[in-house]
Amino acid sequence: MAAHYRTEAVRDGWVPAPDALSGELCFTRDGMALSVVFLTAERLEEDGHGSRPDLTTGAGYSVGVDAYVNDVATGGC
Repeated sequence: MAAHYRTEAVRDGWVPAPDALSGELCFTRDGMALSVVFLTAERLEEDGHGSRPDLTTGAGYSVGVDAYVNDVATGGC
């Protein structure tokens, strides 16, 4: 799945973020940042969401886009 999202993001003009950690799906474009996060039991617990059997297998994901307007920052994950 990660390869699919990586390919589609690049195809849509997103550039892999140079500061992204290994294994992260993080991209930037025009002062925006796109991140795709696959949910695991550990990540859900870190975020305070407890145990969700339907998401702990890694089948769930979160997609986020942040825009940086009127900011000198160029955007990043």
